[in-house]
Amino acid sequence: MEQNTFTALILFSVFFGGSIAQTVPVTTYVTTPKVIEAKLGEEARFYLTYTTPDNSSEFTVSRLGANGTEEILRVVDLTVTTNANWTMAANVQTSAVDGDTRRVNVTIYQTDFVTHEGDYVAMVTGSDGAAQDLFTIRTLASPDQLSLSVSSRDVSEGTPIQFTCSGNTGRPEPVVHLLQRETYNGTNQNATFHRVLSDTSPSGSFLENGTFSLSHNFTWTPTWQDNLVEFRCDISYNIGLGTALSSAQSNQITLNVTSTKIIQIETKPQIVRYKEEDLVVVCTLNKPETLQNLFFLQLKRRSPSGTLNNVVSVTGATIQWQDQTLQNRANVTGTVASPPTAHLSMVIRKDSVQCPLDFTEYECSLSGFGTGATGAFSEITDPVKVSYTVQPMLIETPKVREAGSGVDTSQREFRNGTVIELTCTGQIGSDQNATIRWCAKTAGAPTFTGLSNAAVHSMTTSGPNCQNIRSSTVTYNITSSDIRTEFLCESGYSSQCNSGTAKQFVTISLDLTKDLPSSTTSTTPEAESNTGLIVGAVVGGVVVLIVIILVLVYFLILRRKSAGESSTDLSNDNTTKASSKSSSGGSTNNQIPEIKIQPRKKTNKEVKDTEGYDNEALDEERVARTQNGARESMGLSNGHSNGVADEHVNVRM
Repeated sequence: MEQNTFTALILFSVFFGGSIAQTVPVTTYVTTPKVIEAKLGEEARFYLTYTTPDNSSEFTVSRLGANGTEEILRVVDLTVTTNANWTMAANVQTSAVDGDTRRVNVTIYQTDFVTHEGDYVAMVTGSDGAAQDLFTIRTLASPDQLSLSVSSRDVSEGTPIQFTCSGNTGRPEPVVHLLQRETYNGTNQNATFHRVLSDTSPSGSFLENGTFSLSHNFTWTPTWQDNLVEFRCDISYNIGLGTALSSAQSNQITLNVTSTKIIQIETKPQIVRYKEEDLVVVCTLNKPETLQNLFFLQLKRRSPSGTLNNVVSVTGATIQWQDQTLQNRANVTGTVASPPTAHLSMVIRKDSVQCPLDFTEYECSLSGFGTGATGAFSEITDPVKVSYTVQPMLIETPKVREAGSGVDTSQREFRNGTVIELTCTGQIGSDQNATIRWCAKTAGAPTFTGLSNAAVHSMTTSGPNCQNIRSSTVTYNITSSDIRTEFLCESGYSSQCNSGTAKQFVTISLDLTKDLPSSTTSTTPEAESNTGLIVGAVVGGVVVLIVIILVLVYFLILRRKSAGESSTDLSNDNTTKASSKSSSGGSTNNQIPEIKIQPRKKTNKEVKDTEGYDNEALDEERVARTQNGARESMGLSNGHSNGVADEHVNVRM
């Protein structure tokens, strides 16, 4: 048993010692802000830190470009040198944070997109190895006032017109939108503007100062219900910003739309906020003076199969339903008693609107008798599509996996240089082309900023409650700046990060250890050699010491066992055999205590010779009494009344 224990302990010590030696703390690393947002022409401040045990290390910052890298600054022993472009444009100072950490403070006097915008790499090199990190300087500029013009304000129904949105939109390149505020019976009724057209690649160009000059056209075909409707344009940005830029919106334009038709159909609103607004469809007369009387007004709508079916009609003052299912969800009023007051109005309450069933095409028709020689008259409107908008509300917590693994992980701590994939799946609202955006915030950063990494989006699928669903995956390279980085995925957003109506977060931390002999940061051959020798010597010495201790313990146990067996054999040679047979077949006790007899200093013969009398007979009698007394004593101590079976009694001399 001792041998098995000894072997197991050796294996455990070697394995455990090897496990301890697999990783060591990273002692050389660089931390930077992931994204630095700087407004054009304004001062920008940021700092970088690097940690290394080598005081003679070199720290460099280089700008990455299509034609290679351009070194911007170099720090050696807290002494800074900068290139020509940055010498006059920036102030760089260094300071020691503690014994191993240095801080580089950078102040750009006037940010310029040509000199400063781009991707950078910060690197430190010393005897302990090398480490690097990437960061981005993103230049921004607020937009100016936008202008909206139209080819014609007075337009006939069905005639295409062109809106032009123009102005300086600042930086970065914008997304441009055409918005509409609807009217109902000629009034706005506190309606809000909503986007009806958008373009992510607008027409325009960048100016020499880095700002974008916009001149983008939208084509619009008005219907009669666009009469007295207001239009305007504005912009947003695809990339999430941490800096708030001033909003830009244009002037408003109102259209005057004329129609040659007598009967008109009007919806309120044309784009319904699902679950927030009632769906209203109204049939009215545009030129009631042309009719002498009316027979009926009829409302139809297109079914999922594509046919136009009768929904409800009014004859005189009588409402007649043809769609009994819709009748349970809608309220209808109407009359055709007099052409000037003739109308048919259907309201589907917001809590009863069914999506997408109710968001379809509607059509009105009439039958009557015209004035003069017109005679019997009937007319049908062009179909009008009722659209909807719904904001995303739900999105899953981001899933994390190491790139190429194909398996999600619950791990949230990764080593420098690990490439991870973050995936978010959730609602994107009613717009099938909407996306899920990614933003990040490193430790100490005040706000989230949009990731420059391009996200990969899945195909859009339809979900319940008229929500479209898709997923978004972004690939991210863990660097030494990701000590604690919080990631945000969001949909239903505006320009600034963390503005979405549906959003979730996940935090990733940096594992500040590295593997041996290869580390997560590149090291010099000399550093690798020295580290390997030191670690190997320490680990080897510990293992040898453990083995020596265990060997000594093993032999000590073995020696004591051997000594015990020899003592037993020696005692057996000097044992007086005692036996007692039980008359009733009594039990045997194997635990017989040892009887110690003190060694004699003199023999009987010596005593007889010296003292003049014979003690030999007395000794034999004394021994016999002692043995009998011992047998009786052992029998009592073990609960036996009639002795024990034959056993050897060790007598130590």
